[in-house]
Amino acid sequence: MRDVIKSMTAELEYIMDSFPVAACDNIRITNSKMLKGKKWRGYTASMHRYFYGVKVQMLINQSGIPIRFCFTPGNQADAKSIARMLEGLPPESQVDADSAYTNYHLEDLYKNDFVYLRSQRKSNSKRPDNKEDARLITKKRKKVEAIISNIKKMFPKTIHAVTLKGFLIKLISFIFEAQFSKIID
Repeated sequence: MRDVIKSMTAELEYIMDSFPVAACDNIRITNSKMLKGKKWRGYTASMHRYFYGVKVQMLINQSGIPIRFCFTPGNQADAKSIARMLEGLPPESQVDADSAYTNYHLEDLYKNDFVYLRSQRKSNSKRPDNKEDARLITKKRKKVEAIISNIKKMFPKTIHAVTLKGFLIKLISFIFEAQFSKIID
């Protein structure tokens, strides 16, 4: 299914971001039978909140259609999922991401494969952006944040599942529902 959607879009510019999906409230972590361990407890700095669940890493094209997504444990840094998300992209692709995806080694490695990864730079970065690049990335980031917000609106208040596999299947169905509603609109 992923390749069908990817073939429908002939774009070479993508935006990458992640969002958390909590499997249970923090107060119920000790009673959780679906997830066990500290690797599932993550922190969302933008919300100033801890969560217990998974992160959904998304690659979205310029039209706002999610092209690729993967699930990572809540505690895993976003930069560790770059390789999985960029695998198989066509040459001369450009991927813009937020500062959580800063990884100079992978940027240089993928540049050899003609995939250009640009992450939003922090003020103390070793490779700072010029003002024009910073403005463009910020503009694109607003678009991806709006798309993720719309996808999260389609989620129910709670996702009832007994196993992790069931939880992830339900997440996939919500993402596909949002994806196809975007294509139809």
